[in-house]
Amino acid sequence: MLKIVIVEPEIFTLLGIKGAISQSPDIEVTGDATCGKIGFQLIEQTNPDVVLVDLLLPDMSGLELTRSIKRKTNSKVVIFTNQTHYDFVNSAFDSHLF
Repeated sequence: MLKIVIVEPEIFTLLGIKGAISQSPDIEVTGDATCGKIGFQLIEQTNPDVVLVDLLLPDMSGLELTRSIKRKTNSKVVIFTNQTHYDFVNSAFDSHLF
């Protein structure tokens, strides 16, 4: 069973992602958060295999959260965003997190 935590500030997007993932019998959403600080606490508590992180969080950038996850846990990270600005999206790739 693949364990996933979702960190997404927009509640309807969060519920949509969670609902879609929950349809798979091989994936368990072990938690979700709408901000980075609570998300990281949840990640430390549940030790998920994968964390889905939005780039835009209300209390920190998704890149900052991803750095903390990579430094302090064994979880893999999938970064996503609904932003389409070229420079913004490329900042995720330029951060050398991959």
